Amino acid sequence: MKNDTSNTECFSEPKGCGVGLRTKHYEEILRDWPEMDWFEAISENYMDSGGRPVKTLEAVRSRYPVALHGVSLSIGSIDPLNPVYLERLKKLVQRIDPFVVSDHLCWTGVEGSQLHDLLPLPFTEEALRHIVSRVQQVQETLGRRILLENVSSYVTYKHSVIPEWEFLAETARRSGCGILLDLNNVYVNANNHGFDPYDFLRGVQASKVGQFHLAGHTDMGGYLFDTHSGEVIDPVWKLYQKALELYGPVSTLIEWDEAIPEFSRLSAEARKARTYYLAARKPEKKEEPLTPKFETPCDAVSSAPSLGDIQKKMKSYFQTSKSGAVREENDFLNLQGKTPGAERMSIYAEGYPIRIHEALKEAYEAVQHVLGSRKFREISDVYAARHPSREYNLSMAGRFFPEYLEKSGLLAQWPFLQDLARLEWAVTEAFHSFDLPPQDLSSLTGLAMEEWENVTFRFQPSLRLVSSAWPVVDLWRERKDAEPGVRSELNGRPQCASICRQDLRVRVEAVDPREFECLKLLAEGQTLGEVCENLAEQSSEEMPLMEWFAKWSSSGMIARVLTSAARQSQQD
Repeated sequence: MKNDTSNTECFSEPKGCGVGLRTKHYEEILRDWPEMDWFEAISENYMDSGGRPVKTLEAVRSRYPVALHGVSLSIGSIDPLNPVYLERLKKLVQRIDPFVVSDHLCWTGVEGSQLHDLLPLPFTEEALRHIVSRVQQVQETLGRRILLENVSSYVTYKHSVIPEWEFLAETARRSGCGILLDLNNVYVNANNHGFDPYDFLRGVQASKVGQFHLAGHTDMGGYLFDTHSGEVIDPVWKLYQKALELYGPVSTLIEWDEAIPEFSRLSAEARKARTYYLAARKPEKKEEPLTPKFETPCDAVSSAPSLGDIQKKMKSYFQTSKSGAVREENDFLNLQGKTPGAERMSIYAEGYPIRIHEALKEAYEAVQHVLGSRKFREISDVYAARHPSREYNLSMAGRFFPEYLEKSGLLAQWPFLQDLARLEWAVTEAFHSFDLPPQDLSSLTGLAMEEWENVTFRFQPSLRLVSSAWPVVDLWRERKDAEPGVRSELNGRPQCASICRQDLRVRVEAVDPREFECLKLLAEGQTLGEVCENLAEQSSEEMPLMEWFAKWSSSGMIARVLTSAARQSQQD
């Protein structure tokens, strides 16, 4: 795609007022198909998942326009853009055909580490040139323009020389991307950093604005915190009215990501936005502002830290400081009112272990049930410090948690804990796996016995096998009990488990050790004849093979049966 910096380009036709698609509301939406103009889906929640989330998104897309909104593109990082991320995003875009694709004007990690936050950029010519080149790379890869959103922030940099709104507008002008204007973030930053929010609106080119976001926030006393919780407050509604006056009707989203309410309450906020939206008129065509010319003092250029220096310093602070600590180093941050910049940095630093903790809570519900909430929080904080996340998707941050538990000293009291964690991570992987259409074994009834001996099996990618000296399946099932702790009799009760997705839900089953061994050997690629020989050597007891195969087939566990001829054909 060639860079097109036309100021008259329309980035998407107005779609009305929508809301975010959240797991809590899946069932109600699919049952009632509520009146709603459109839905926004967080890209990372669907591009890495082949199960229920993406199937739900496809069903919603069949009825409504959908926007894809990312949180991990990290357009401002000095690290190279992640090719795996871009390829998966491209596949999701092709699958869903959203009316717009967007992310944030920020950075989320550096030096391979992910901080899982929307971190602010210094507003400098260096940062501007860097971002523009990366936007063009993203747009070339996706084959379409994207929107970039202004983010809320709690610190500013001494060497920023461009007002935030001009930086945003110039990014769009030079790169050809559009702007997702988050009006709550404008209001939050205006209060946190002392500028007029209406100056922000007047400084952005109307032709570049492709979407609005509206949300709630929390007043922390000394600053406003962008929590996306609660209703939109009156001053932000007034900003919205002014934005509609300046830009005309622009697709508008109500964001509500913390303490998510019932869908009816969320819909009420969207209806309120729609009353303003429908009253808006397209403004008369007027000249766009001239290209701003940024004048940077020579001494500021020579003494300013580079974009890379800033990001590495902030990463080091996040990963080495204790929660709430204030560092002496404050050489690149402005005072925030009367608050040192480094103290405001603790807002970001304290947020990192909280996000890791939330990810671990979701993945390791049974481990938390055994340990109790307080102990689980303690070990999740240690895990966050010892295992810096390298995953762009926060839900994958717990990948190494079972290995961490092995070395944590907790196994002396809870010897089953690592195996339980292994089971839970297998459930997470199965949930997100990209499974294949199952094979109907009835299509193979004509195979001769000698041919059956040489077949191999390809199971669904979601299949996971876990064996333990402890009753881990029973422990996993106790995770929903009201009181934390362990109720199962542990000693002398080993269990083998098969984990596989069936009908979009993960099925965890305690299986006979012989069935487990059979599955394990077949999954490793042994022929059916080889597996039968191996199992016969281990036990003279007759195996109910037909019963097992019938169960595996009915559950959709078998993706493909390969005869020797089919394997040879693949090799050729």
